[in-house]
Amino acid sequence: MQDGSFQSTHGEKRRAHLVGVTGSGMRALASVLAGWGWQLTGSDLRVDPEGIPGVKVFAGHSPRHLSPDVQWVVHSDAIGPENPELRRAAELGIPTATYFQALARCMSGRCGIAVAGTHGKSSTTAMLARILIDAQRDPTVFCGASPMGQATGGRAGAGELVLAEACEYRANFLHLRPYVGVVLNVEHDHFDCFPSFDALKRAFVQFVRNLPSDGLLIVRSDCPVSRRLAAEAGCRVETFGLGSDATWSVDRMDHDRGRFRFGLTYKGQRVCRVALRIPGRHSVLNALAAAAVAWHQRIDPAGIARSLGNFPGVARRMEHLGRLRGIELLSDYAHHPTEVVAALKTARLAYPGRKLWSVFQPHQASRTARLLDEMAASLQNADRVVVAPIYRAREKAFPPGDITAADLADRVEALGGKAVAMPCKQRIVRLLREELCPGDVLIIVGAGDIDTIAHELVQRFREDRAAG
Repeated sequence: MQDGSFQSTHGEKRRAHLVGVTGSGMRALASVLAGWGWQLTGSDLRVDPEGIPGVKVFAGHSPRHLSPDVQWVVHSDAIGPENPELRRAAELGIPTATYFQALARCMSGRCGIAVAGTHGKSSTTAMLARILIDAQRDPTVFCGASPMGQATGGRAGAGELVLAEACEYRANFLHLRPYVGVVLNVEHDHFDCFPSFDALKRAFVQFVRNLPSDGLLIVRSDCPVSRRLAAEAGCRVETFGLGSDATWSVDRMDHDRGRFRFGLTYKGQRVCRVALRIPGRHSVLNALAAAAVAWHQRIDPAGIARSLGNFPGVARRMEHLGRLRGIELLSDYAHHPTEVVAALKTARLAYPGRKLWSVFQPHQASRTARLLDEMAASLQNADRVVVAPIYRAREKAFPPGDITAADLADRVEALGGKAVAMPCKQRIVRLLREELCPGDVLIIVGAGDIDTIAHELVQRFREDRAAG
């Protein structure tokens, strides 16, 4: 939107307060609003010691954090109406919005591009952002993960394009009215807000129906639900996938330790040759989707190939954290069986013939219970599995007898794997220090706070080296 209602002009200062500001989406929003000239405050229960550029952040929630001159209060989905800052906003008559309602207002009046799907949204959004930025299109970007080397996934642009990761949780993506929509895949994932797969599919149907008649929908060709969505759209549709029937596909694909090279094809004709820096077959699919959108934004094919080849990845997506005592340390955000399979397969490709350890933190009891067998099967590609306590994320503690990490470890063992459940992170770190050997590969997997184990392990290994 370029009507000035969001971008401060002529010295005018706009003020907003962001409740739950340290979440990845809210951090991105903060970056955009700060870049557009807003004066910002924010609050959260946990405060990042490095802070958020352009935001004064308060620890905890208090009505005192909300000054009367604030014009807008935005809150994350994790913040309920009982929050004291939201109650104070109501008393003062200050308008409030959820993160996605705010994102919709930022997109209004511009050319919106929304990347949806169960898996790969952050990586695809960040890839496409890299292409558009390199092509000097100056997009505004809302990404749910931080590209490597950047503090947030947000970017304030002055161009007409607004690129957003569009999450299906609570059907939030239905707030958006993009011109271009991408559906990477559709699988049942958020069991706490979609009681059935049919309910989830209906939300995606509405998402594609919201695209304008002169818009564009890009869908994955080998996802059955995505293919059916194509028939629901009232606009032009193209597909991407590794099969020759897809509008956007590949030829002569090979890889070097999991980093793929391929010819990018459009309707069977070679467009350019791409060599990815980041590993994984799933990265090829993400790159195809990003390239398809970029092509229709009239980005030069050589520029698309160059940007994809230079793309460094995003935090906690097959992120290489370093090498310690000859042990490779990786981190991945995977929390759905399909994502876990992709992460472990990618680690195998990148480090063939080496012993693979996985520390896995199940994300939400509801998801773990509904996908227990699939989750156990997805962990079979690791030689050793350590299961951390379930990260309940938005869920209250369940009564005794509910699903536990031990249930998942037992199911892995029943399938022939080697797994153990640990009651706390300290015990996990102790086990790893005792049993990891030079040449092993450790991948820490999960969408909760499990990545703190990596930093704890690094610290303990350094202490061991200093003492020894």
